[in-house]
Amino acid sequence: MSEPTEPAYQPPPPLPPAPGYGGYGAMPPAVYGQPEPVGPAPSAVMYAVRLMFVAAALGLVSLVVALSTKSTLRAAIAKKNPDFDSQKLNTAVNVAIGAGVVFGIVFVVLFVLLALQVRKGKNWARVVTWVITGLGIVSALASLSQTVAAASRAVGLVSGLLDVAIVVLLLQKPSNAFFKPRT
Repeated sequence: MSEPTEPAYQPPPPLPPAPGYGGYGAMPPAVYGQPEPVGPAPSAVMYAVRLMFVAAALGLVSLVVALSTKSTLRAAIAKKNPDFDSQKLNTAVNVAIGAGVVFGIVFVVLFVLLALQVRKGKNWARVVTWVITGLGIVSALASLSQTVAAASRAVGLVSGLLDVAIVVLLLQKPSNAFFKPRT
């Protein structure tokens, strides 16, 4: 007896083209986010950008001042922690100086990058600048009640005044028009 064989597979016939789809070409590419010409930045924005560069440079000066007032920092840490031996005291001072240097370098790089974006008219950079300068203003005011070296206090106050000037310049009418979204 012979076994029945299965018929060979036959693919179905192709479907006829749908009516009305044959005469169109490819869809043109979408145009997203074409930058509109912004024009030159108003003088208030340019002054704010310059002050941001000055604030970044002042951040570097602040790092030098912090490193030069290491003995004042050591005395302040020793006063607040009388139970620290010399090894713990050295560790605390070095950690504080190291954290300050790392934070200072990050601040300088971030502020320079923000200044470049503000100059291009990026509103998000203006908002981030407001947040950072607002924190700087609060920090400058808080430094008035702290026991720090006179040089550190002076640098902090000058930095706080720069922050106030940057905020005021970026809030002016010409600045608002420069950062307004374009359609």
